[in-house]
Amino acid sequence: MIIFSAFLMAISQQPIGYGFLAFFSIIPIIPFLHKLKSYRSALWNGFLWGFTYNFLTVFWIATNIGTTQIIAFITMILSVLILSLTPMIIFFLWCALNRRKINLLFLSFVWPSVELMRTYGSLGFPWVSISNSLVDYNNIIQLIEYIGMYGLSALVILINILIYNLIIRRNLQSLSILFLTVSSSILIGVLIRSNYELDKDKNLNIAVIQPNIHLSEKWSRGSQNKIMNKIISQSQEALIEKPDLLVWPETSVISYLIQRDKINYNKIKSLLDSNTTKLIAGIPYYESLNNKIRYYNSAGYFDGSGLVGLYHKIHLVPGAEYVPFSKYLNSLEIFNFGIGNFSHGESYQLFNLNDYRFAAMICLESIFPYLSRKFVADGANFLVYVVNDGWYESAPEPQQHASRAVYRAIETRRPIVRCANTGISMIIDQLGNITHQIDLNKKGTIVEKISPSSKMTFYVKYGDIFIYFMIATIMLFMFKKVHYEDYV
Repeated sequence: MIIFSAFLMAISQQPIGYGFLAFFSIIPIIPFLHKLKSYRSALWNGFLWGFTYNFLTVFWIATNIGTTQIIAFITMILSVLILSLTPMIIFFLWCALNRRKINLLFLSFVWPSVELMRTYGSLGFPWVSISNSLVDYNNIIQLIEYIGMYGLSALVILINILIYNLIIRRNLQSLSILFLTVSSSILIGVLIRSNYELDKDKNLNIAVIQPNIHLSEKWSRGSQNKIMNKIISQSQEALIEKPDLLVWPETSVISYLIQRDKINYNKIKSLLDSNTTKLIAGIPYYESLNNKIRYYNSAGYFDGSGLVGLYHKIHLVPGAEYVPFSKYLNSLEIFNFGIGNFSHGESYQLFNLNDYRFAAMICLESIFPYLSRKFVADGANFLVYVVNDGWYESAPEPQQHASRAVYRAIETRRPIVRCANTGISMIIDQLGNITHQIDLNKKGTIVEKISPSSKMTFYVKYGDIFIYFMIATIMLFMFKKVHYEDYV
């Protein structure tokens, strides 16, 4: 039942996307959890559930074409093992609470609380949250404007328990609670959608360039001039529409443009010189600080005069962009399987565009709610994600990654501009509707007007306050005395 439950939850995720299964996937393990008293059993079965679910969800790590097959496979296994810690902790905590004879319904407190806590730190990874299974149910996910994605995880667990109590335990009281929970969730979402007024005045014209440059071409010796010419040619076609902002993907420029590549730097200035269009593009950057060179994965902001703004990626990919703890122990850098050992950015940089401000986050940063929330709280009127998923040529990584942006749009009620090298590029409105999309492994351009917003949502103001309440409740229950003779 443990493996079956994990399997159901895994196929509820993108790209299979049988999201409705998330409301039933926990039911097979509820009898086990209901009787769970052994910490050893909790840890082992938590690991078994976690390994199965995470393996089926992120197996694509082993298909990374940017490294050797053996390294990609080892990285995948290590990732799955680390991610399996989350359900192990969930099962362990539930065991401790179950010893205190806590109602089963409080499992819906434990699960999202651990998911939230596992978001933090250098190895934080909300990619595998069970809440992501509901991305296709637009009415329900409107709730995350208030409860966040982890509140959605709580809802998934709660509905599983209520269905179990109704069908298995024949608790008729659960029927009314289940009906109220499901109907109110849908109704609130419908009301939010129907009453939310999208700005009719679309004030900014955005051009998104997806060049679809294969990884083998991008990183081949002497390719930069050829690649730059391709992107500029595609951009010139888009400039006919007179966009306010031109968006290029992550690593659209692979040379150190500012410091060393004046030829291509001048090409960008020439492209923008004759109009008011500005450009945001993924670029590498370095600087000397305290006699040490620091390298960054960055987003550069350009106009006809050249570089006018710079953002350095804050949340880097462990093992690919840096090695955790390597700044304390340099020998750990041998475990970097990516393209560099970058430094973390420290500034939540915003860029000015006409009368508005926007943030330009890079790749993995789009999956972290706290980052988008911080930028919006600081004044961002819309959000840009520059991405390169070219490391993965097929499903499900690009589909999973792209779908996470829908949640950021709803949490913040900001239009999202997502620009990917090989896909999936898209424009998402404040209700989480994908208005335009360029599919995977396709060359294409989106030119669309968006409506920047200055409204502050409940989630932007208060974050995961409901989950912190759940954490506090769990901690209070932990002080309840246990009669250990009952378990001897």
